[in-house]
Amino acid sequence: MHIRHILPLILLTAGAAQAADLTITVNGLTNAEGKVLLAAYDSADTFLKRPVGISMADAQAGSVKAVISNLKAGDYAISLYQDKNANKKLDSNLVGMPTEPYGFSRDAAGSFGPPSFEQARISVPDSGAEITVTLR
Repeated sequence: MHIRHILPLILLTAGAAQAADLTITVNGLTNAEGKVLLAAYDSADTFLKRPVGISMADAQAGSVKAVISNLKAGDYAISLYQDKNANKKLDSNLVGMPTEPYGFSRDAAGSFGPPSFEQARISVPDSGAEITVTLR
């Protein structure tokens, strides 16, 4: 095999070795309606705006596990919700309060609105991590 064929394989393998998986156990599901949608954010500037990783799991009463794959080692905040009616958005009432179950990493909660990135921040090492979030 010629060197020009080997180099892309080496680069591809090196990149894969640096990707981490974050396994999230979601507790507190009261029924099996819809899906659980999860998103990972890597900064306060992008929090709840531009995720760097996403995942989805079928809802089931009790708990479900989902994996957000290929994250670089670093700090993240996770948001998730049970999309009961499959419209791919967190539904809310007229005053903006969520009407579907939701949660954040570290079970963070904001005073008036969502928590900050710092309140929900977790660290994901190269080896990956596992967290548990309970829906509200």
